[in-house]
Amino acid sequence: MELIALLTGRDEVFTSEIKKALKRHTVYPLRTVEEFEDLNTSISVNLLLVDTVSHRLSRMEDLLDRLGEDKVILLYPERPDKMSLEELPKSVYECVDVESIHSELPVLVERAIERQKLKNEVNLLKKARDDSMPIQVPVHSRPDVEIISNREMPLLSGRDLQEKILVSFAKMLNVSFDLRKLFVHFMDSIMEIARVSRMSVMLKDKDGFYVETNYGLDPYIADNMKLKKNSALAGWLAKTGRIMQKPANPADTNMINISSEMDFLQCTYSFPMIHKGRLIGIFNIDNKITDEPFYREELEIIYMFCNYLAAAVKDIDLYHEIWSQKEFTNNILSSMTSGMIAIDDEEKITVFNNAAAEILEFDRADMEGRDLRNLPSPLGDILYDTLVTGTFYKRHEIEIQPGNMPVGINSFRLTDEDKNPSGAGIVFSDLSSTKTLEEHQRRAEKLEAVNDLIGKIAHEVRTPLTSIQTYTQLLSDKYGDDEELQNFFSTTVIQSIYKLDSLINKLVIFSSKPDYNFQGEDINHIIDEAANEISKNIPNGYKFSKQDIENDRSVLVNADKKLFAKAISYLVSGIVNATSDGTEIMLKAGTILRDQLSSVEISIEYKLSGTSSGERQNLLKPITDINTLDIDTLETELNVPICQKVVEAHGGTLEARDEGDKSIFVIKLPVTEITVTGSPIEKGGANE
Repeated sequence: MELIALLTGRDEVFTSEIKKALKRHTVYPLRTVEEFEDLNTSISVNLLLVDTVSHRLSRMEDLLDRLGEDKVILLYPERPDKMSLEELPKSVYECVDVESIHSELPVLVERAIERQKLKNEVNLLKKARDDSMPIQVPVHSRPDVEIISNREMPLLSGRDLQEKILVSFAKMLNVSFDLRKLFVHFMDSIMEIARVSRMSVMLKDKDGFYVETNYGLDPYIADNMKLKKNSALAGWLAKTGRIMQKPANPADTNMINISSEMDFLQCTYSFPMIHKGRLIGIFNIDNKITDEPFYREELEIIYMFCNYLAAAVKDIDLYHEIWSQKEFTNNILSSMTSGMIAIDDEEKITVFNNAAAEILEFDRADMEGRDLRNLPSPLGDILYDTLVTGTFYKRHEIEIQPGNMPVGINSFRLTDEDKNPSGAGIVFSDLSSTKTLEEHQRRAEKLEAVNDLIGKIAHEVRTPLTSIQTYTQLLSDKYGDDEELQNFFSTTVIQSIYKLDSLINKLVIFSSKPDYNFQGEDINHIIDEAANEISKNIPNGYKFSKQDIENDRSVLVNADKKLFAKAISYLVSGIVNATSDGTEIMLKAGTILRDQLSSVEISIEYKLSGTSSGERQNLLKPITDINTLDIDTLETELNVPICQKVVEAHGGTLEARDEGDKSIFVIKLPVTEITVTGSPIEKGGANE
């Protein structure tokens, strides 16, 4: 078992996570550089893990420069960019972000240790060769030769072959999952075996074979060099799985085509790259730079390396595909509006997306890797129940403690290939807004039912009320000599009947949809109609005035003049009820032109008299809570809502403003036509 030193200043939680990830190795936690140097002096440390959060690299440059190659793995909060990685000392083998400790760190540690083992074996081979080498070696010594097919094939010694194979194989193991680096080490390995003038690696795609990387080829030719899937060379390599040497004297059409294709590829030998019985690529080499023939062992080694390269390429492709799928899955989880939590068979949280963190108000990074018992009740109970018993919760509503947050939840169980439980997950949503919406809907339905009832009652009461009013007038005339009775009728009975009649009229308008008689009306005529209505009902202590639009301008709106004027008078009544005697109220109108759209503003101004801006805005809120209505003040409370209802039915808006010491209710209506001195200057189509 290898010894791995961990240099960190963090708490035991971080150290324990590293130990769990590297449970196959011995992890020795250290807090200072001096402690590591003391340990490394007495015991050979295979690998050093450095936590860059607690130990800055700028303070460790001397140590990193003194360590051997590939002896250090850096732990970063976030993975650094490629430029930063290239500037690191040679002693740094790789970098890992903290979130990938459990997934990537064990693999990188295994690769780093394996590479060190191979380096040690190579060094031992070199040492053994040096020890057995004579002091003087003939300069012009020639290797042994082997006669094959009437040709002399030089042979390498076994020790040289072993050394080259181990060195090349060690380099190829050092590329992690970097395809570009893999090809660089592969070509360097080929150069260690045989110095060739040109070589190229071709990989297969849906259209055929293309040059992925090369040495010695013209860049333009390499970029445009293609080999079809059904080409003679590709077909022969896929069928035989052997090395193809360019035919010197082709005897048939197939060999002629192969020779032509190899001339195009500028190669003498083509090697198949086979993975699981399928040709995934072709490796091509030209003659040696010394024009010497290839050793048979050299060709065999290159053939073996091509198979290793094919497996490595497929593994890297699979890694990147899995990584892309992981990133895609993470993006989906991050973009979900519903919360998602998943646990493994050890009851540890493995997935905790952004929505879950937002709903539960937890830190996502802190929750991942923790025990499910850190979840608020009863989420942990549901996950455990689903994992152990296989109980599925569908559209299940719960309340999360504390706070009694309503949550809708669905649970699912995860299984491995043998159908054994490997984890569980839940998807949940905050139902607070849904519950509020349902409550509003219930109130609206209740209000609609009450409106229907009020409308029917009002219609039923109006007919006998007219008879009562007439009968009361007759009684007053009959007993005109009785002064006490006259005062009773005038101050109590008649006023009560009038108040009841006004309330019924307002209830009819508020609870039902009136039959509007829309016509093109001059806004000044509507103002005059409303002013007459207001003057009849406004108390004596108030000062009321109006201001029309200029006499030379006629502004037409599509409106029911009588009903709209009554709505304005209701709004003024609402102001009267909210202010004290002596308040000055002004009704005026003006036009607003914006490009080709125009509207008219009807404003009702009055001086502030103790009412706040919030109270004025509350006047514009619709009546939705039946339980808060007071029957004694119902008539006055209906004034502003009725006005707003009529204005909105005309396609307009009603809002409240403050300007200095004045409050203003502003009604905006779309204009259908504006005329100046008998000539129309603008036409619209509102409410047509």
